[in-house]
Amino acid sequence: MATRAIDVPLIRTAAHDSAERRRLQRDVHRGLLAVVRPGVFVEQAVLAALRPEEAHLLLVRATAPRVRPPARISHLSAAAVHGLPYIGDPPSRVDLVDPRRGKTETTAMTRVRPDQSGADHLHERWAAVPSVQDVGCDGAGVTSLVRTLVDVAAVAPLTTSLPMLDAALHARAVWPEMLEFELARGLREQTARASLAVRAGSALSGSPAESMCRVRFRQLGTPEPVQQHEFRRPGEQTAVVDFWFPVQGVVVEVDGRGKYEDPDLLGASTTANAYWREKRREDFVRSFPEVRFVVRLSWSDLMHPERVRQALRRAGVPCR
Repeated sequence: MATRAIDVPLIRTAAHDSAERRRLQRDVHRGLLAVVRPGVFVEQAVLAALRPEEAHLLLVRATAPRVRPPARISHLSAAAVHGLPYIGDPPSRVDLVDPRRGKTETTAMTRVRPDQSGADHLHERWAAVPSVQDVGCDGAGVTSLVRTLVDVAAVAPLTTSLPMLDAALHARAVWPEMLEFELARGLREQTARASLAVRAGSALSGSPAESMCRVRFRQLGTPEPVQQHEFRRPGEQTAVVDFWFPVQGVVVEVDGRGKYEDPDLLGASTTANAYWREKRREDFVRSFPEVRFVVRLSWSDLMHPERVRQALRRAGVPCR
């Protein structure tokens, strides 16, 4: 779960008398409180510090007491509960599934889909693994991690679903066979889209940026690169690169500012030292005769497929 958002206190007006409710409304008008949903507030300063997906988790928590079984939190809202990475904006409504519904119904606060049967993992060898079991959030049921991943893959673009799948596989929270079983046994629409995403998932992707880069490679029709390729010489350092196109002799690295600026990633080092280490590492990679070109892509580049296409073509990687 996104721990910051799951621990944020929510202020529910139902727990207060009329005088206190009026005071809370005054605090909203003064900008001290923000409305999560009617009747549920949070401190404005706390909300401003949250990422969009964490803010959506607050909306999920605010809505959860109104979710009555057999309805459950699902899809992108369940993804927020499970702490999966978001690319793009989270939904403005809480996603639910309900077996009593025959079609999708949308209100101001929720999107309720029919609860198509998920797979029964009870008799599989992973039956006791937490990721195949439903969880809870503020009293409401939430679809399991495996079910959530496949549900998102069925309705969302690859740019949304693949980073989530990769993150769960990388963390060993799910196994490919669990996802395949859920995909094969569950009854859901858009199975072809879900199948494409599930089979594209990779435990080797170490970040959402690497996942997004893989999406761009597929969209641009590049050859399939080797992930996490290691360059090594006996008695010397080694370097593992994000992507390696061996036929073209091209290394692709995905750069984020975090490794140069995030204190948690820097540790006791400095930004200058991090840049220097990265330069020495790249020099080492370039020293291999099979390496013709090193392409570095930023998060901003990944948001513009044409930039990625141009960078790859300049390096000699074929694209559509």
